[in-house]
Amino acid sequence: MTQDPDESMVPPVLRPIARVLVVVDPDETASHLRAAAELAAQHGADLDVLSCIEPPPDLAVIARAAGLTEDAVLKGMAEERRKRVTEQIARLLPDKAPQLHLAVGKTFIEIIHHVDRLDIDVVVKMAEPLSGLHGFLFASTDQHLMRKCPCPVWLHLPDTPAKPRRILAAVDVDDWDATEPETLADLNRRVIEMSIRLASGPDAIVHVLHAWEVIGEGLIWAFASRVDPRLAAERYVNEIMSTRRRSLEALVQPFQEGLQGRDPRLAVHLVRGPAHAVIAEQAKHLSADTIVMGTVARTGLSGVIIGNTAENILNSVERSVVTVKPEGFISPIMVR
Repeated sequence: MTQDPDESMVPPVLRPIARVLVVVDPDETASHLRAAAELAAQHGADLDVLSCIEPPPDLAVIARAAGLTEDAVLKGMAEERRKRVTEQIARLLPDKAPQLHLAVGKTFIEIIHHVDRLDIDVVVKMAEPLSGLHGFLFASTDQHLMRKCPCPVWLHLPDTPAKPRRILAAVDVDDWDATEPETLADLNRRVIEMSIRLASGPDAIVHVLHAWEVIGEGLIWAFASRVDPRLAAERYVNEIMSTRRRSLEALVQPFQEGLQGRDPRLAVHLVRGPAHAVIAEQAKHLSADTIVMGTVARTGLSGVIIGNTAENILNSVERSVVTVKPEGFISPIMVR
């Protein structure tokens, strides 16, 4: 088995990648299939392939017109899908023999059920970009997975290399109003660790980015009556910036020590501005091919990017993204 690149880190917050699930559709380009195979090989992990068949809404009408039962129509669809996916795997991964699973049902629900049943560590799926009035959007299946899949999800774009080398790890070290600061800290560590695990190649680099804002600057300008408001505001901004920089460096330092000069290299970036704008701008500026960030779909974590906020950030970039959940996250799909 390939050595996990995080073995020397103390302590690792993610369990080793032992099983990768890649979701395929025979009509896709399937570059993500190669990426999933590379990730599995890098970590000595098993590779499972899942292909989902969503029954058409007019299945009953189709069955009657064909003189078949609905089950017979679905069976025929499954047989055809198995044949096409098997050919796709043989063409793209001729030296691999991953386990193939077929599922009939809502795609995101079937993915999450297979994550639970197969004890999956990472899901790899082709991103489904939608172009509309508001620009780049992830399709509904991807939105559901961002919110509800308990393990990391890699939404892969066709032009992303199978072995990503330039990764942007977006973290939030502003925990002053977080009701669960320890959960926020854990999520930040998970984002960095996942980024390191994805990075591949002798020149790989992980850019750890924190976007920061100074909400109270306007109040100082408005109410600083006994001091120079400009100087007071400047002191306030510098204090916030220094605090965030210390927090960011403290977050990254254990990982740098754990890597002990080995690849990937870690670079720290503290950039002022709203997160959704900064992450998009820095991803382009740094030529990142993949963005890793934390998402969570429950309340009580005001310091963490939650739900729609995370999706707004992800929908403003045209990069492959990996979303990570905090420890103890339970998918709402599994508690129904």
